[in-house]
Amino acid sequence: KEWIIHNFPDPDGFDRIPEIYEDNIWTYGNIELHFSGQELFMIFSDYLHDLDGGDSLALNKWFLEVPNISFEQALAALNQAHIDYQKTTKCYGGEIVVRLQLQSGVQLSFHLEQQEEESYSDFEKRCRNTSQNFYRLGSFCLK
Repeated sequence: KEWIIHNFPDPDGFDRIPEIYEDNIWTYGNIELHFSGQELFMIFSDYLHDLDGGDSLALNKWFLEVPNISFEQALAALNQAHIDYQKTTKCYGGEIVVRLQLQSGVQLSFHLEQQEEESYSDFEKRCRNTSQNFYRLGSFCLK
């Protein structure tokens, strides 16, 4: 935390509530820095449709600038930039998630959303039978 305070702009709300320093999550817009004690252990956002660094951080969004980016579009951007990644597909609490673990350690998670009136069993079948190119980027994190 000390290093971030001295090398980054203040997190959102720090000027009004200096006690924020003691919080386990600091935000810069909708980007979250997660701490365990004084140690940063994760940077996370699941607001990719409207990614924002708040008043303090200017972002170079690169391919995240594309709204509702598909798995296929993300792969094309990564391949064009010669960025290595490892792909995994897992089921988490009924949702199938495709993850790309980038060489840098960043994880990109892609999801297929359940339709409002779709039963769980129908959703599960659709997940198994749907091309991963229909999955959309839902979050990124760096641990």
